[in-house]
Amino acid sequence: MSTRTMAGFAVAAAVVVGTAGCSAGAVTQKAGEKAGESAQAILGALSHASDEASRASSADIIATVTSPDTGGKPVTMKGLYSWGDGVAMETVMPAKDLQMEEMVEDGTVTMRLAKGAYYYEVDRIEEGPYKGKTWIRVEMSAVLGEKGASAAQGDPTAALKSLKYAKTASLIGAESVNGRNTKHYRASVPAAKMGAAASDMYKHLGVSGEIVTDVWLDDNGMPARLNQAIGAMSMKMDFLSFGTAKTVEVPPASDVADMTDFYKEQKQGKAA
Repeated sequence: MSTRTMAGFAVAAAVVVGTAGCSAGAVTQKAGEKAGESAQAILGALSHASDEASRASSADIIATVTSPDTGGKPVTMKGLYSWGDGVAMETVMPAKDLQMEEMVEDGTVTMRLAKGAYYYEVDRIEEGPYKGKTWIRVEMSAVLGEKGASAAQGDPTAALKSLKYAKTASLIGAESVNGRNTKHYRASVPAAKMGAAASDMYKHLGVSGEIVTDVWLDDNGMPARLNQAIGAMSMKMDFLSFGTAKTVEVPPASDVADMTDFYKEQKQGKAA
């Protein structure tokens, strides 16, 4: 496998980091100052969104990530995001965005996040130690660090703790998102104030400074869109619907090539 596929692993990690356990986690980073609405009203709206999203447990999403690992180009994925029993995802991504064109004929890669690991579906490997395998596996902890992986798998409402650390928070205005009427909020929270586990996750990815988050809440108080700037990385996630009844399955072990050690070696070489 080409070392260029490391970019794909980093992109998948970016989505998990950006949402910190789905909309609720990132949404609740927006607390505090008044701008058209009182601080109490803003906090109430965002707390409600956090509670309702947590109860929904899953959503159909479209996410776009841009980072140095993508060469500054946007990478888009569409699929299911679940947080009811640990964070899980199943999305379809253009192979060229992951620099994995040589591994699939149809031009797309299905990525799953389940049970603490990323899985990438590829065409059957025809030679070498992974002959016959059709999935590539990389442990989440290899990408985010042990504490970071734990934070990303945690309760999505835990980020409520970061509210008191918001340096700024405001109502930007009313906007339409995918045909839904929404209110647009913005807040900035120092990465170092996101809690020990989350802070370790950001540090592991080379992120410091402030986490700027924009969220759009619809008339039902649910997140319709989430934008987040994390250092040199940016992420946009649209929530198309909530409560999708589908389970993200771990691929059969007999079909999986575990490349966690390969990823670690290449990451260390890149840092050297």
